[in-house]
Amino acid sequence: MPQANVYTSVSDQAWYTDKARISTGNTAVTYQVEAVQLTYVQPGNGIVANAESSWSAGNIYSNAMSVPADSRQDIYVGVGNKLTIAGANYAVLELGTASSAKAGSKGTGSF
Repeated sequence: MPQANVYTSVSDQAWYTDKARISTGNTAVTYQVEAVQLTYVQPGNGIVANAESSWSAGNIYSNAMSVPADSRQDIYVGVGNKLTIAGANYAVLELGTASSAKAGSKGTGSF
């Protein structure tokens, strides 16, 4: 089994696994996940299209999410999306595989 990457600084980092584990030290941190591209297969005709809603690109969350000090939280990032963490004294571990979000990062999948 390959070793997962561990980061101590994450800014606009393209993510290569489905999930991440954020472990904080003595300070809280905030994070955002930017959806790079969301596509789906249209029912009925099978044509791949870009999602047209307000969440089709940009940050997944309307506000930055917080992880308290001295804690650990597993989050969904999604392959191909970008993760940014603001704060200090933290580590981020890649979790999971490139399985469930892989189709979305290649422009195919179902909605």
